This record gives sequence, structure tokens and C-alpha cells, in this order.
Amino acid sequence: SHIIRSEAVELNMVKSLERMIFGEARVTESRLEKIRQQNALLLIAYDGDSPIGFKLGYVVEGTQTFFSWLGGVHVDYRRQGIAQALLDFQEHEVKSMGISTIYFTSFDRFPEMIQLGKKNNYTLVKTALDGGENKYWFEKQLL
Repeated sequence: SHIIRSEAVELNMVKSLERMIFGEARVTESRLEKIRQQNALLLIAYDGDSPIGFKLGYVVEGTQTFFSWLGGVHVDYRRQGIAQALLDFQEHEVKSMGISTIYFTSFDRFPEMIQLGKKNNYTLVKTALDGGENKYWFEKQLL
């Protein structure tokens, strides 16, 4: 049985989560410092003591909008409902902050993320070309 916890947005943890999911860590301390000031929310799913998935997001400065920025589930744990559980937990926390809108971006190479958004009533609000790949913005009203 997997547990999800809200945790401090700490550089080494975020880097290790990124490496686990994406094979590389690109986050910087300066970026994390900025989002810590914007009600950052880091959710981590665990199998025992091992992190197996995460979602990291923050409130967009000066808005009632939460950006679900980074996330994923370890390849060995996919198709077990962990991403859905993380999304449910995140929406609940964001609603309790009094935030009305949540959004995420994705790319063609992450079809599971796009499907998860559609399944959870996120609306495609924008598409653009980014580095030769389609980038999608999905949004949902929470309140």
C-alpha cells in the first residue's frame, strides 16, 4: 500500500525525484527558492521508505491559479493508480488553499499525462510548438 505525503520543497529531494522519473535533474535552488514563496506544494508517493512518484506545483504569482509544474511515477509503479492518487491529493490541497484554477502542461511524449488530464475533466486551453514538439496547456476550475 502506498502513502502520499506533503513535504518541504528541498533541492536534493526534488533533484533525486527528477532523476528517478526523467533520468536527469534540471531544477535549480534559485527556481525552488522562488516557488517556495508562492505556496509551493510537493507531494511524494512512497512504497515503504522509497519514493515512487511525485507532484510539485505552486501558485502563479498574483493569481488564483496553481501550476502543477513537475511530476511523474517511477516506471516500475505505473498503471497502479498512483498518478491519480497524487492528482486527487493535489486538487484537494489546492482547493483548501482557496485557489480556483489549476493547470499543467504536457507534451506528445507524455500521452499518459494527457489522458490523465482528460479523464479528470481538464480542458485543453492552448497548444503551441516548443522545440519542435507540441506543448499542451490543460486547465480545470476547482471552486
